[in-house]
Amino acid sequence: MKLFKKIMATFLAAAVLVALPGIGTLTVSAAEPHTYSVKYIPEKGEWRVQQLSSWDSSRENGNMDYLWGNLQDGDSLVILGDENSPAFGDLKIEKKLANLTLFAVTSSIIVYAQQNISEIYVLKGTVASLNGSYDTVYVYDNSACNVNNDVKKLQISGETSMKMSVTALGKVDFCQIDNRGNVLATMYNVAPGTLKVVDGENKTDAASYSASGNTQPDVQPVVGNTASQPAGTTSTASQPANTASQPAGTSPKTGEDFGLFYLFAAAVFCFAGSMALRKKASL
Repeated sequence: MKLFKKIMATFLAAAVLVALPGIGTLTVSAAEPHTYSVKYIPEKGEWRVQQLSSWDSSRENGNMDYLWGNLQDGDSLVILGDENSPAFGDLKIEKKLANLTLFAVTSSIIVYAQQNISEIYVLKGTVASLNGSYDTVYVYDNSACNVNNDVKKLQISGETSMKMSVTALGKVDFCQIDNRGNVLATMYNVAPGTLKVVDGENKTDAASYSASGNTQPDVQPVVGNTASQPAGTTSTASQPANTASQPAGTSPKTGEDFGLFYLFAAAVFCFAGSMALRKKASL
């Protein structure tokens, strides 16, 4: 009778463990995405980086090797220029970024995205050439941008001025031009190499696009005061996006419920061992 009670207690313990929340589910925590800001520091004569969404002069900063050694898929990157910064030159990005913001990089920057970037913001007089894979491009105010590959959505917005110049060598699935939220033009399926906006005026040949479409892309046009500040502030357009990563505080499941199997096997093992000991004791 005592042996029987021990066996039943073993099975009961296994059942209780299986019933506990979280038991038997193998999970791994997803790394939180980071935002890195890059700014030219005249005193050092080079572009420097901080793991912050906006530059903090009171904090330490590192060289660009620190950025390339730590940048991961799902992160966001902000390039901060000003009147004192030289031409950035080539920006070669090997990671799949959620967001790339080019803020006041007026001396030109050439972006090479080796993996897809969800969103690119061209702000505050930036002069940029975009190459590679990207889903959505936003161009604001007096910026100039060459979009050299296909893009799902191109949003051209004037908030402080309508002086932007934009060309697209690839196909544009959807393009909208607005001035302070007032829509000036909407274009669908713009043929490669035909989209052209000069000083805020749409110069695209009407024969190269459709004025209507069955559906509008999932990414909705951005409305609001967004062009005046870089990513990481309260502006909608400049917030790093989490579309390429898991929401903060969640952990993706990477396995099935194996606990029940293992605990059941352990219970069977204990039962077999108890029976063997009982047999031995009876000899």
